[in-house]
Amino acid sequence: MAKIRLMAKTTVDMETAFEDFIRFSKAKNLSVDTIDSYERRFKKFHFWYDGNIADITGNTILDYIEYQQNEGKVSLTTINTDLRHLRAILNYWATEHYCQPVKIRLLKVNEQIKETYTDDEISKLLKKPDVKKSSFREFRTWAMINFFIGTGCRVGTLINVKIGDIDWENGLIAYAHTKNKKAQFTPLSRQLAVVLRDYLKHRGGSSDELLFPTEENTKLLRTSVSHDVSKYNRDRGITKTSCHLFRHTFVKNWILEGGDILRLQKVIGHQTVQMVQHYSNLYGKDLKRGFEEFNLLSRLKVDKIKMA
Repeated sequence: MAKIRLMAKTTVDMETAFEDFIRFSKAKNLSVDTIDSYERRFKKFHFWYDGNIADITGNTILDYIEYQQNEGKVSLTTINTDLRHLRAILNYWATEHYCQPVKIRLLKVNEQIKETYTDDEISKLLKKPDVKKSSFREFRTWAMINFFIGTGCRVGTLINVKIGDIDWENGLIAYAHTKNKKAQFTPLSRQLAVVLRDYLKHRGGSSDELLFPTEENTKLLRTSVSHDVSKYNRDRGITKTSCHLFRHTFVKNWILEGGDILRLQKVIGHQTVQMVQHYSNLYGKDLKRGFEEFNLLSRLKVDKIKMA
């Protein structure tokens, strides 16, 4: 018997269909960041495709991929991110019969190891600004960078931390806002505690206020954090400006110093150990550092084996 194909609702326009998808996503309690990401990717696709929603096929997606590749400035990783979001949208539309089911395959990508901050760069960034000469914004950025380096947290987590979330006595920081929406605690190192106490002498504030607010004591935007960190880094001669690179640097150093991946998973807030294992594999080349020093065979004083 021939397979019966459900006809798409040709009367639904893309904007209305996407509004339905967003309502569906909010009902699933997806994060604001995830919703924003869907909106950006849909806007990008809709700018390119202005046809009928019912006419979207696998060839449409292939044409979209070719369009992005021909742009020249779009990385394969970015294209795959767009495709993942588009796949979720189209899958929902297909269940609602707005369009026919469309299978989307991701591009094969040879992952490049991200260059992390060096010890020398970190030392320059952690040097405390002159409080008498620096602005609150610069001093706050210095404290934020210490926070990034000391915890490995995401920007979205940092901008939501409140002063009262810091448990000074037990050396813990509570994260109320995380990517997976689960409450999380991370250790507060002695050095970061010193930095934050110093920062709070100038910042002031009550326990229910944000730890890193704007000058008007409102919530910082992600873009503001990125802009401030970028300026701070460049002023110190550091060309790397990514906030997320601090997270990679934290993870890499944890692994190289022999930290176990199960504890790392809890500290950086991944739901599964697979992503943490991925980091371990990613920085595998760096594991050669100090190999001769710690390798048992190299350290033991034994007679050298002569080649026959």
